[in-house]
Amino acid sequence: MAQNYRSPTYYELAAPPELDWRPYRPPEYLQYRRQWDRRGLTGEAGDFPLHLDVDPTNRCNLRCRMCPRTYYVERGLTNWAPGGLSEMDLGLYRKLIDESAEAGLKSVKLNFLGEPLMFPAISEMVALAAARGLWVMINTNAVLLTARMSRELLKAGLTDIFFSFDSPYPEAYEAVRVGATYSQVLANVQTFMDIKDELGLKAVQTRASMVLPEGNDDELKQVKADYIRLFRDLKVAEIGFGLPSVLDCDYRKLSAPSNFKCPDLFRRMFVFNDGVCGPCCGDWERKLVVGEAGTTSLADIWRGAEYQRLRRYHLEGRYREIEACAACSVPYLSAQGV
Repeated sequence: MAQNYRSPTYYELAAPPELDWRPYRPPEYLQYRRQWDRRGLTGEAGDFPLHLDVDPTNRCNLRCRMCPRTYYVERGLTNWAPGGLSEMDLGLYRKLIDESAEAGLKSVKLNFLGEPLMFPAISEMVALAAARGLWVMINTNAVLLTARMSRELLKAGLTDIFFSFDSPYPEAYEAVRVGATYSQVLANVQTFMDIKDELGLKAVQTRASMVLPEGNDDELKQVKADYIRLFRDLKVAEIGFGLPSVLDCDYRKLSAPSNFKCPDLFRRMFVFNDGVCGPCCGDWERKLVVGEAGTTSLADIWRGAEYQRLRRYHLEGRYREIEACAACSVPYLSAQGV
């Protein structure tokens, strides 16, 4: 039976039995997910991350209203991309994948602040990781997810795709996802689903998620119901709803739990397109740089002094002594729920 899953800022409706991809995954996948949960709960980091978030490019084809990238671009801020717009060097990416596969990495997601399908060699990136036995994920706005792109990604070994689609209503969607056309993107998602079925890839996870708009409980209940209906009709397995982070809000002034411990410090690492490494999906301004993958091994970065300092402060209940962590929305939103 499908279950509702709740994490600090995210609510997910799991796949119904007829769309469930989990039975088609090998036992190793369940073991990996147990490790994922255990590390987050116990604060044990191990010798290497379980997962890498790699940004193939910091370019994007949309100007989404809730996106930190849009916020920074419109204000002329450059901390998020100090070297300008660029792509990750494929040689560096191969180095990351080779080292990580040898060290026991389980999965890689190709996305951070850019749209991964804008990277010309994205299918090659997927294939390189899949060939080393990794689960390979992509988060995409699906604007460029043509039939050809869908087929290339699936044949390359893509195992998980997450569609960011921020409203079940055309006008609201296009107001948020500036530059996208509702009908075309929805058709792209349908095409991907059709090709996945044609290829018999029942183990591929699909998920659609949206950031919830402002509204009262009744309004949000209707939005969720319409969104679920829309993507269930497309046979998308997982459906998620997230709370927005207000980028110009000073979360340090709001009530947040004193005992918050960020689970990602113990299980995943982020590698920006230029090789700079960070610990956090919300560290858009690079205040918490922990190393550079071009000059240092990921294992050394993971076990390095800066990572250890961040983990210690969180384990000791002192996360608010770290400026970026104190200003983060996640501890505050974790107390609000969805």
